[in-house]
Amino acid sequence: MTAIDGFWSYVHADDDAESGRMAQLARDVVAQFEMLTGESISLFLDRDRLQWGDDWRPKVDASLSSIAFFVPVITPRYFMSEECRRELNYFARQAQRLGIEELVLPVLWIDVPGLHEDEPTDELLALVKRFQWSDWTTLRFSDLGSGEYRKAVAELAARLVQANSAAEAAAKTLDIDKVEAEPDDDDLGALDKLGVMEESLPQMTAILNQVGGVIEEIGLAMQGATGEIEANTNPSAALGTRLRIARKLAGELATPATSIRSLGNDFSSSLNDVDEGVRIIIARAPEEVRDNPQSRTEFEGFFDAIRGMVAQSEVGLGAVANMIAQLEPIEKMSRDLRQPLRTLREGLTLFVDGLTVMRGWVSLIDAAEPLPSADAAS
Repeated sequence: MTAIDGFWSYVHADDDAESGRMAQLARDVVAQFEMLTGESISLFLDRDRLQWGDDWRPKVDASLSSIAFFVPVITPRYFMSEECRRELNYFARQAQRLGIEELVLPVLWIDVPGLHEDEPTDELLALVKRFQWSDWTTLRFSDLGSGEYRKAVAELAARLVQANSAAEAAAKTLDIDKVEAEPDDDDLGALDKLGVMEESLPQMTAILNQVGGVIEEIGLAMQGATGEIEANTNPSAALGTRLRIARKLAGELATPATSIRSLGNDFSSSLNDVDEGVRIIIARAPEEVRDNPQSRTEFEGFFDAIRGMVAQSEVGLGAVANMIAQLEPIEKMSRDLRQPLRTLREGLTLFVDGLTVMRGWVSLIDAAEPLPSADAAS
């Protein structure tokens, strides 16, 4: 294997809190991997110099055969990071689709309570549970020069080498570059898939419409709390008033926050159900139209529907992204607000993650068009 890449996904604030130990572990693991294999790795590490997807996503879209590993460093903040969630969701889904899950190796840096739930409410937590992670919750305190640390690094690198061997074995019987474009013969045909999408996409639209009403309810509650705080003109009672208002707001937000997270999970599940089908339809469209020119109108109608749905989602979910950014400082107002706002932020993030997937559909459509004309098809 040559020109391989390693991807290290982590929260920079966590790395800063650990005095750069997360990034240093990545470099140490790469050094061990290169020593064990004799191959060099291009390490994707610094998100500060890399916009999500701009540099590495096209390479992953083309093939996972040149990837040595994807290591998400798991902490509570990891699941609150929009960028980290995108990376994990994208790599894990691609690896599962291609049957080379070994290349995704989570490193558990700080224990996350949700990982111990039988059915985590956060779908990405449930996703991590399906992978065999490496536990560094104690090892992260080891001295970098100690034998304990060096041995653990070597063991982690060895696991990645074994994972690559397994992936190479799988690649011998699988044309990875054609998996998405050429599904099994037993799969539904493109037009049948179109029918499935026509049933599933309205469900997603309904969820998006429903979440808009809940977000409006949340906005009104927060505006009311802000108004009460601003109306308080008694400096001596300011702290007590703020705590009382925060407690009241927490009670008002508990139910809609839970609803948002439930809707977010439903939306994510629905999106996952249709994502592969949408991609297959787009990939097959040019060939189908060449073979059957009459199908061009149906495919173009499907493309228009996808574009319209994504455009509508851009408008609705743009406000969601802004709300996520505003929630973190509000969480610090009181302990009462912390849990409902965290639940709310988790749910909203699922919708923003979904928008990234949907934007990918539009990019694929742009690449597939224009579809062959009737003259070219004949």
